[in-house]
Amino acid sequence: MREPIYFVSLGPGDPELITLQALRLLERCDRIYTPVPLAPSGRRSSKASEIMLSLGIRPEQLQSYDLPMSKQRDGAQAAYRMVADEIIRLSREGSTERIAVVAEGDSGFYSSSAYIGDHLLEAGLQIRQLAGVPAFIASNALVGGQLVQLEEQLRVIPGEASAEEWAEAWQGKHTIVVMKGSLCQEEILRAMALYPERQWHYLEFVGQEGEYCSSDVAEISQRKFPYFSIIISKARRG
Repeated sequence: MREPIYFVSLGPGDPELITLQALRLLERCDRIYTPVPLAPSGRRSSKASEIMLSLGIRPEQLQSYDLPMSKQRDGAQAAYRMVADEIIRLSREGSTERIAVVAEGDSGFYSSSAYIGDHLLEAGLQIRQLAGVPAFIASNALVGGQLVQLEEQLRVIPGEASAEEWAEAWQGKHTIVVMKGSLCQEEILRAMALYPERQWHYLEFVGQEGEYCSSDVAEISQRKFPYFSIIISKARRG
């Protein structure tokens, strides 16, 4: 029976946050499909490649594919389809190569690799996910303390929500994690002013070059939020 296609989590960016299980599997892979984000400016860079190469993964193992970064998702969807089609073709030709698809963070948490996995499942292939450290967990390690405790709940908002959803989140007694801060900077700044009783923590590029963390509301208000920013808002305890 053919091995499954592995979806391997690389962690948030720091090579030391990859799991031993993930690293050992990647070392044994013949093909590792690796996204290379393509900015509208034409700039190409791949943090995933940097992580793996720094850990001793050989360049010839990497199968890079361009991933257009745009709100218009047609280009990205075409890239996912291309990777899936190639893996499906290899499987149908009887290839015995061990194949992995990598994702930053955790491959099962807001990961674009899920679209590739959906195509593979539709074609009848087996997949297996390897757990990793998602960015918001690494972020809370920098902030310190418990992300949630006792009967508290955690709500994760992927940068966009309705006015009613935002109000419900801020007025609750639970921890809120907001991903992709650039999509909702105006709402975050508004909420920090309206709900000073909450604890506010702002982070950029966690685990990567340019990592930044602040809990100073005045300082946070002066920053321009990049796409890879996370906000952790905790209700006051005690």
